[in-house]
Amino acid sequence: MAAYVIGDITITDTDTYAKYAARVPETSEKYGVKYLVRGVGMCEVAEGDWLPERLVLAEYESIETIKAWYYSPEYSELVKLRQSASTGSLIFVEGVSGSAMSSAAYVIGDIKVTDPDTYEKYRAGVPATIGAHGGNYLVRGATGEVAEGKWTPNRMVVVEFENMERVKAWYHSPEYAELKKIRQSASTGNLIFAQGA
Repeated sequence: MAAYVIGDITITDTDTYAKYAARVPETSEKYGVKYLVRGVGMCEVAEGDWLPERLVLAEYESIETIKAWYYSPEYSELVKLRQSASTGSLIFVEGVSGSAMSSAAYVIGDIKVTDPDTYEKYRAGVPATIGAHGGNYLVRGATGEVAEGKWTPNRMVVVEFENMERVKAWYHSPEYAELKKIRQSASTGNLIFAQGA
């Protein structure tokens, strides 16, 4: 089962961070990373107020593989470099499937359910709308494990689409409109669109 690292990074020292960014692939590639989103200005707010300056969405084979990379001696040294040049949060999340598309676009949500019974109607109906627009769940309903920072996700969702046009076509579609109202009446949270790497 695939697993994901989601990072919300704010750079405080551009030159030092650039050194980190140049070196991190040499540590993560050994662990089979696939960067799905990596960079500045890759996101736009769909709902809520979450707008990462620099978003990282990286796919690994499993949570165990993520932890093997994150706690490796090579990466432990780079963590210090990154933390000296940035602030932010990093979480590890179990996935429901792996990414199959290249140059995809993503919907990433952190949802807090306030009315479980009503939310269940949304949860039951939304997969058909996502599938109709070529979307695929990568993460659905995971809480995640906080590795760094203050972000404590409630219910993480990551959905992959072929491109940003498909993301927006799904989000603004008539078949999703009623479900969106149900979700918004039964939950709060943040939803962003992210352009793939």
